[in-house]
Amino acid sequence: MTKSQVNKLGKEIKKFIKEDSLPTNDLLDKLQDYRTSFKADLSSVFKDISEVAKETRNDSITAFRIKRIESILSKLKRQPTMSLGNMGDIAGCRILVYNKNSVSKLINELKSRFRVKKYNDYLKETKEDGYRGYHLYIESPINPNKLIEIQIRTVKSHKWASMVEIIDILYNLKIKEGQKHPHFERFLFLQSRIDNLSFIEKKEVINIDKKYKVHSKFNEVFIKNNKKIRMDWFCHIGKENNFFIIEVDKNKTSNISSFESYKVAEATYFEKFKLKKQSNFVLTHIEKPNFKRVCIAYASYVLINHEYLNDWYKIAVEVLNQLIESRDNQQAQVYKNYIKDNLKEQLDLLKNEIKEINEYKKDETYSLDGYEEWLEEINEKMVDITKVAVEQTTNAKDRNRWLSWLKG
Repeated sequence: MTKSQVNKLGKEIKKFIKEDSLPTNDLLDKLQDYRTSFKADLSSVFKDISEVAKETRNDSITAFRIKRIESILSKLKRQPTMSLGNMGDIAGCRILVYNKNSVSKLINELKSRFRVKKYNDYLKETKEDGYRGYHLYIESPINPNKLIEIQIRTVKSHKWASMVEIIDILYNLKIKEGQKHPHFERFLFLQSRIDNLSFIEKKEVINIDKKYKVHSKFNEVFIKNNKKIRMDWFCHIGKENNFFIIEVDKNKTSNISSFESYKVAEATYFEKFKLKKQSNFVLTHIEKPNFKRVCIAYASYVLINHEYLNDWYKIAVEVLNQLIESRDNQQAQVYKNYIKDNLKEQLDLLKNEIKEINEYKKDETYSLDGYEEWLEEINEKMVDITKVAVEQTTNAKDRNRWLSWLKG
């Protein structure tokens, strides 16, 4: 389609959006044709940026996706003056790195290799909601009229962004799309500054957590999905398949399927969309995928873990110890009980994982390819909880209390 034809399609779609109805199948078919027309452009760019990312830092994670139909419709609704042909993130790549210094190296290298049409620097000027990252919009090497978005983030910033999406899914909200929710907006902003919070701000995080049972909600969903998603991956994912559809259904259950061919994967995605199920799903391609990399890149769809469960303990214990030091015994007791209850939930999660991994190992119908990886993750979690529980205490009595809870 020419740009004028694309813009005409966008105008037709907007007529339905204004009436809060889904466009006709004919319009959706045309939109699907437009989406998939980016595949060659995206593949060409992805190959180059994957090489750049690996040269910059070997443990980088690189993925691409074509913008979901739901997201395109939502963006046209939120920004009614935007034409479909000017939507610059239809095709997008994302690079995740573990080191801040790698971000600037990547930016400089990518600017030297591609023709950059525009960029958004959310590193110098963090977005109001707390988001950090760098977005490049480059000219497609195949078709100069098409833009490809490249997002560069640290893994830490990406985990924050994933938390926004997880909260949207678990609480049936649309904060990512601009829905207002003062408490969760404040909660997420504080999370973006997790290493630099004052005592009052730390208490604020815990109070919002208590009000909405964030820790409990995360645990509940993660426990439910843990074995399910691992069985999907370790037993049903093809080793040569690099295209994935990851879905969260209306019951907050995660599902993952893989495809060797992009064409088949995209056709499956479109059929899923047309079924109008109450689910949230994404089609993605990940360079050299393994279970851990997929879980990091798409934590908001896999739904089995998030760093918040560790961050929460660190914040809560720091608040508790300061209350003890200031002899605010009444508040300290409230925090002690709340911490104990949530710690028990987290330990139940670990005990459940240990039970599941033992069953997994015994069942001969399952592949053992992922066993060592899973066991290593459990050990890491146990070390994290023990470290927080022991090191953040102020005296031997507190340490003994934490250790007794751990053993219980």
